[in-house]
Amino acid sequence: MARQYDNRGRDQINIESGNVLIKNQSSRNQNEQLILKKVKWEVDLRLEDSLHNRIFLNLEKQSCPQQVKRIWGAEVKIGTKPAAPIPSGTSIVEVFERPDIAGHLMILGDLGAGKTTTMLDLAKALIEKAEKESDEPIPVIVNLSGWDNLRQPMSDWLLQELNSKYKIPEDTFRKCLDKKRLLPMLDGLDEVQPNLQESCVDAINRWLQGSLCPQFIVVCSRQEEYTNYQAKLNLNGAVLLQSLTDAQIKKYLFDIDQNELWELLQDNAELLELARTPFLLSITILSYDQTSLNEWHQLNSKKQLLKSLLDNYIRAMFSREMKNISYRNHKLPLEKQTKYWLKLLALRMKQESQTEFLIEKMKPSLWLLGKSKTTYRLIIGIIFGTLLLPYGIIMFYTVGGTIFAIMFGLSGGIFGIEQEVKIVETFIWSFKRAKKILVNRLTGCMAFPIFFVCIAFGVIAGVINLKYGIVYGIVYGFGSALFLILLCLLVGLITGLFVAVVIGWQGLEIDIKSIPNQGIRKSASNAFFTSVLCILAFGLFGLTMGYLGGIFLGEIFDKLSFGTAVGLFYGLFFGILVGMEFGGLACIQHFFLRGILFCNGSMPWNYARFLNYCTERQFLQRVGGRYRFIHRLLQEHFSEMEI
Repeated sequence: MARQYDNRGRDQINIESGNVLIKNQSSRNQNEQLILKKVKWEVDLRLEDSLHNRIFLNLEKQSCPQQVKRIWGAEVKIGTKPAAPIPSGTSIVEVFERPDIAGHLMILGDLGAGKTTTMLDLAKALIEKAEKESDEPIPVIVNLSGWDNLRQPMSDWLLQELNSKYKIPEDTFRKCLDKKRLLPMLDGLDEVQPNLQESCVDAINRWLQGSLCPQFIVVCSRQEEYTNYQAKLNLNGAVLLQSLTDAQIKKYLFDIDQNELWELLQDNAELLELARTPFLLSITILSYDQTSLNEWHQLNSKKQLLKSLLDNYIRAMFSREMKNISYRNHKLPLEKQTKYWLKLLALRMKQESQTEFLIEKMKPSLWLLGKSKTTYRLIIGIIFGTLLLPYGIIMFYTVGGTIFAIMFGLSGGIFGIEQEVKIVETFIWSFKRAKKILVNRLTGCMAFPIFFVCIAFGVIAGVINLKYGIVYGIVYGFGSALFLILLCLLVGLITGLFVAVVIGWQGLEIDIKSIPNQGIRKSASNAFFTSVLCILAFGLFGLTMGYLGGIFLGEIFDKLSFGTAVGLFYGLFFGILVGMEFGGLACIQHFFLRGILFCNGSMPWNYARFLNYCTERQFLQRVGGRYRFIHRLLQEHFSEMEI
């Protein structure tokens, strides 16, 4: 039996005695089905809201073999072939499946040329194929804008991004990647930090030569940036999306009864040049009614025309009639206020190289500036100090202990509580995590009661028994301390095991964000549940150990009182800590972050409602609980807007 392979060694068909044998189709496991479901949901929603998708034109394409470097094609000089047009009407999936491309494709184009939409169209076709044939890899879409770690392998970065975006454990994606069951589609190479873009190309090339290289891959980039790189991607081929021709623009405008706009474009060469990209042609059509002809004729540069187009588009979206579902029973935000809030959002996303925004992922260090940041730190510090009050009171029985607890909480809030909000929506048991916690924290769990309980009560016992003589007091105190040390070693060991079991439950985000701010809501309920559970469990354990210790220290404390005090300490202390770990900290951070931003006018209190309103006005796109500007051009326009 002979076999045929493509350029990457993929087993395509089996031939025996001249007959084509169909490969056995194995059903996908649940994890793969879940990944496929999420990607399909994302692609459908993004295509539905795409302005480019309103221009029903099959973009002309040009093959650009000189823009890639086939590592096995050096001898035949494939990279030296000149650019050549691809037959009109050829779909992107047909290009992707061409024998010379073999599923390793780069999509190039100008800003607004439709690169992302073309990639989404390809993803949709590949999803349909994967649904019919279980052996086909699953496309997964990732934006490269957040890549910034030169030392991290591209495969590891990809797995982290997939985990963050689709909320499926990295191990699941790693297994799929190892078995060549994923088809990475990497968008926004040109959106990587400028000084890191060529390093990103090198990282992708190293990945393609490693053991975890994908069977197929698609990369998108702006032509202007990519052509200036010295390094080229090791792919089979590149396709350049061509600008719309006069004939295409004229036919489309006549079909939608916009003859006057075509005449205007003919009289303005700069405006016609901008309208050659699908996105800007859509913007031109939508903003046409908001523009005076004299205004466009007076603008003689592309930059001015582009600004005018986007300003008029924004004005058109504000003036159009709509149902206002988000603010059905509420007063609409003012136009100027909406622009200001969108400007802040665009700036924060730009600072963090984000293409998608999640309300629950807002970082205090990024959103707060100056006095607002100081206020936030102080509030969080006071809250932590208050939460540690039971620890100070029970542990030290003094005003000094209480003050210490407050100061410890304040210092933690002021100097350490500025990291990304870590939401917890569901749990998964991790033996690896439990083992790590046990090894790293066991000594601390055992040393804690030794230093703060054994020595303290040993000294107290010795002082009290000085009435029987100095020698007796010293011996009694030493014996008490030794007994308590042994008891606390046992307590510490059991506590360490208990903590490892509890912390072994790793908090995760759920698979799909179906509603905005869903993570914070789930985190709040999980924090309350885990806190109550740990207060009861650790409290009962502390009560038992305290009662046993009270038997020996009966002359100092009543057994029940001592056991109750220890039980309260263990229950409250560990209950609060575990509650903070599993969602409580995220809720506290998020609530006061939103509160401060609302008070200083940086956002409305109901931010989700506002973002949904902006989605209705077609400034943003929404996929579940994630938001993105409809295009990078509009995001940049809002970030530079003077208000």
